[in-house]
Amino acid sequence: MVAHKIIFLFDVDNTLLNNDRVTADLQRYLQREVGPERAQHYWTIFEQLRSELGYADYLGALQRYRIEHPRDPKLLTVSNFLINYPFANRLYPNSLDAIEHVKQWGPAVILSDGDVVFQPRKVERSGLLEAVDVRGFAFLDH
Repeated sequence: MVAHKIIFLFDVDNTLLNNDRVTADLQRYLQREVGPERAQHYWTIFEQLRSELGYADYLGALQRYRIEHPRDPKLLTVSNFLINYPFANRLYPNSLDAIEHVKQWGPAVILSDGDVVFQPRKVERSGLLEAVDVRGFAFLDH
């Protein structure tokens, strides 16, 4: 293991990636696919889960929603929307350039919180994982 004097830590949500836009896109999608009442119910579950866990868990909220609405045919489309979301389109301008710039002085690392499925998927699909040379991703401990 190589020791470095300087390591650059980057957060993802609303630092490198505009997560507010992702959430707004999901809100519009839910409104359209499941309707306003069920969309609101998803967000109620989401906020309860965030309070319990201390981080956003979009897929966990969808799982809990499924327990209450097991025959909702739109669940698969919502899941597909989340898993295949084009996160690279939501990077802030020059995010990747900022990571590349600091690497001249030391390694760049993504330090983030979130669930163990969706958050890594977001980091990978956004291009951030490749920008930190794949090995530079760690979760914050809550």
